[in-house]
Amino acid sequence: MSGRNSGIDKEWVNAVLFDLLKVVYDGFGGASKFRCCIVGRSLLKDLAKKLSIDFSNLAIPEAIKKVLEALKAIGVIGGGDVALSDMVLDFKIRDCVHLPVQKKVRELKMPSFVCLCANLCLGLIEERYGLDTELIEINQEGSTCHIRAMLFKWD
Repeated sequence: MSGRNSGIDKEWVNAVLFDLLKVVYDGFGGASKFRCCIVGRSLLKDLAKKLSIDFSNLAIPEAIKKVLEALKAIGVIGGGDVALSDMVLDFKIRDCVHLPVQKKVRELKMPSFVCLCANLCLGLIEERYGLDTELIEINQEGSTCHIRAMLFKWD
């Protein structure tokens, strides 16, 4: 994984990411969020190993804060906040390198249906806490994305 100052051209990466999201949305429409909820989740293990993150004995909000801190440490986001209330996870991500993708999605009037940072957090919840998750919404305002997700147990 590389940080913001790597040799990788972020505009190129974001253009490719947007094109992939558009193809998925054109093919699956509203079901796209169910197809893309695992995109990026495999990076969590690498991130935890690289930064020696231990999620043991943490409540869900504290574990998510650790993920957001790690994403900040590698230059993916500028910062983030998280709250959990009545099984709804509410978090804000500021200054994400993928913000241009969200802006382009909005310009084309496509619904925001994937957030790679949220996918990492929700994947952690499913793996470590045995809960199911579903993205409720992603709202982007200025340089901040406000993401809400439902946590539940599916028997």
